[in-house]
Amino acid sequence: MNQTVLNLDPSINNGRNSEGAFVALRDGSIVFAYTKYITGDKGDHAPSVIAARVSRDDGLTWTDQDRLLVDHDDALNVMSVSLLRLQSGRILILYMEKRSLGDGISCTPILRFSDDEMTTLSAPMAATHRHEYHVVNNDRMIQLRSGRLVMPVSQHRIGLAMFSNPGLIFYLLSDDEGKTWSESKSNSYRCFPSGTGWQEPGVIELHDGRLWSWMRTAWNGGERCGRQWESFSDDCGVAWSEPSASKFISPYSPLSMKTIPGTNELLAVWNDHSGRFPTPSYEIPAWDGPVWGLHRTPLASAISCDQGSTWHHHLLLEDSPEHGFCYTAIHFVKDAALLAYCAGGVDTGTVLDRLRIRRITFDELRAPVA
Repeated sequence: MNQTVLNLDPSINNGRNSEGAFVALRDGSIVFAYTKYITGDKGDHAPSVIAARVSRDDGLTWTDQDRLLVDHDDALNVMSVSLLRLQSGRILILYMEKRSLGDGISCTPILRFSDDEMTTLSAPMAATHRHEYHVVNNDRMIQLRSGRLVMPVSQHRIGLAMFSNPGLIFYLLSDDEGKTWSESKSNSYRCFPSGTGWQEPGVIELHDGRLWSWMRTAWNGGERCGRQWESFSDDCGVAWSEPSASKFISPYSPLSMKTIPGTNELLAVWNDHSGRFPTPSYEIPAWDGPVWGLHRTPLASAISCDQGSTWHHHLLLEDSPEHGFCYTAIHFVKDAALLAYCAGGVDTGTVLDRLRIRRITFDELRAPVA
C-alpha cells in the first residue's frame, strides 16, 4: 500500500519539522529522528533540536509524542541527522551543529554513539575541527562492506550567504567506526555562470565495489546545470573522478539513493524534471519569497538493476504544484520502503516546514508503469 503514515505539521512555537533519518532497533521497533524547531522561526539557523518518534509495526503507525535526542545547548541549532547501525552493532548518530562566529556561521558534523539501542548517547565529538560551513545532508552517512565509513561533505565559505556560492566537495573517511577521520585526497569545485555550483553530495557503494557520488546544482544558468552531477571512486573514497552531468534531470534539490536489501537493485528518489511526470504550472514566487521551493515537485522514484546504467519502474510519488518535496530519507522494512521528506508549500509558508513519512510496498515500487 502506498500511503502517508505520518505528517508533522508546523505550529506557532514549532515553526518547522524537517530532514530526518531512520534506524531499526533490535526489538523490531524503528526510531525516526528529525529536526524540530522550537520557536516560530523557520530559518536554517533558528533554534532547533533533534527529536524522535517510534514505530513498532514496520512504519504503519508512530508514537504521537516526541522524545528529545539532542539539544542545541549553546549552539544556534542542530539539524540534518543521519542514523546508522554499524557492523559492530553500535548505532552512530551524525548531525550538524551551527554556531555563530565573528565573521559568519560555522556548521560542523558532530558524532555520537549509542551502545544501548538509543537509550543513551555518548558525548558529542566533532568529525573535523575546521571552523567552516560544512553541509552533510540528512541520511547520508554510509558504511562500506570493508567497514570504512564515508561522509560526503560540501564546504562553503564563511561570511557569505552559504548557499549563494559553490561548495568544495570532498569525503571524510574513517576506518575505526568514527573514532578518527581523514579527508579524501580528491576534492571538486565548480562555479557555473549562475554563480552556484556543486552542493549537497550523497554516496552509495555499488555491487562491484565502486563508490558512486552525486551532487545537486542550480536549475538555471546554462552548462546543463539543471541536473545531478556524478563522480566515482575505485579505491573506497580516497580518489574521485572529475564530476560530470548525470542522467538525473532535477531542480536545485538533492537526490537520495539506497540499495534494496538482499538485492542488487538501487532505489532512487528525486524531483524528476525530465518531463516524464508533467504537473500543472504554478507561478513560483521570487527566490526570497516564502515558498521559493515550489520547483521541488514532482517527487518520483525509480529502480535500477544494472548499477545505475538504466532506470525502470518510474513512479510518481507526489505532484502537487503548490508544494515542494525534498530531503528524502530512505529506510527498508520487510516488505516496504519508508520515505521521509519535507512536504510544505503555500499552505504552510515554505516547503521545508512540514515533514511527511510515506510507506510504499516493494510490489508497488516495482510495478510496471504504463
